[in-house]
Amino acid sequence: MANRIVQPLPPAEEIVQKYPITPEHHVPERRHMIEEILAGRDKRLMVIAGLCSAYPFDTVREYADRLARLQEDIEERILLVLRTYIQKPRTTVGWPGPLNQPDPLAPPDIIRGIHECRRMMCDTALKLPIADEMLFTHNGPYFDDALSYLALGARSAEDMEHRYVASGLDVPVGVKNPTSGDIEIGVNGVLAVQAPHTFALHRNQVETTGNPYAHLILRGGRDGSNYGPRSIAKADKLLKAAKVINPAIIVDASHDNSMNGEGKDPLLQEDVLIAVMHGMIREREEYNNVRGFMVESNIKAGKQPITLGMDPHVSITDACLGWEDTRRILLDAAGKL
Repeated sequence: MANRIVQPLPPAEEIVQKYPITPEHHVPERRHMIEEILAGRDKRLMVIAGLCSAYPFDTVREYADRLARLQEDIEERILLVLRTYIQKPRTTVGWPGPLNQPDPLAPPDIIRGIHECRRMMCDTALKLPIADEMLFTHNGPYFDDALSYLALGARSAEDMEHRYVASGLDVPVGVKNPTSGDIEIGVNGVLAVQAPHTFALHRNQVETTGNPYAHLILRGGRDGSNYGPRSIAKADKLLKAAKVINPAIIVDASHDNSMNGEGKDPLLQEDVLIAVMHGMIREREEYNNVRGFMVESNIKAGKQPITLGMDPHVSITDACLGWEDTRRILLDAAGKL
């Protein structure tokens, strides 16, 4: 079967000019703040929080307003980064996210998705540093200049193209361990992103210098969670043995770190934060390089199917914490630091 061209996409330069990132977005300064935290020079924690998928766009903007107000209360101890994840990796099939299908009840429309996602990112990046996941490397020119943080997901972190492209970006990149939960493979990904590479990209031979702020994200795996003391110690040992620059660890409180035996339980994200912070507060050596957390959160808790009459404040992908629990947890974390 042959592919069918549905419609040509606009040049990235056209989209960037239409929805520009300006000095008021403070992207270089925010990237620098994250780099300082990852390097341990800034002693604050970083928490990447927000919707599982950045939809609906007005809800993302409302959540950004709330997170920005919370940031004012805890900015001396925690740096908040807003999740604006515009694509959804799927194990098999499902809604691919607002970039490909900006209306989950309508046919895919990537041109509309590009415009609406770029506009949403420009709006929210005025309030907070924003983060995305690199699902397809060729989409980067539309959005990368707006980002202060980027992640390679569990299904992408072993892919050479993702690693090579990430090695040439100016944005700090988190590399997740794969869905198996193998921490060593995650560390290998960090090493690859920190290294320079020469490869073909967009019909050009390109060279990268390596990304010194690539770091490990622990997100659990098929065999269970990997945020406990043994996993933290193993990750720390592997990073140091590999002589990783800035051997930072971010703990993803969601995904396979929040499974309850029957599926994902978003309320367990609080347990992850409490457990990891306990080791940090006790100043256990293996926790010295833990720099923060990822949290999946929405205005309302839980998840819902994609149907007519959906609640715009409830996730349509992974189940999320509600706002009140999120606010309480982050205030409590700041108070313990």
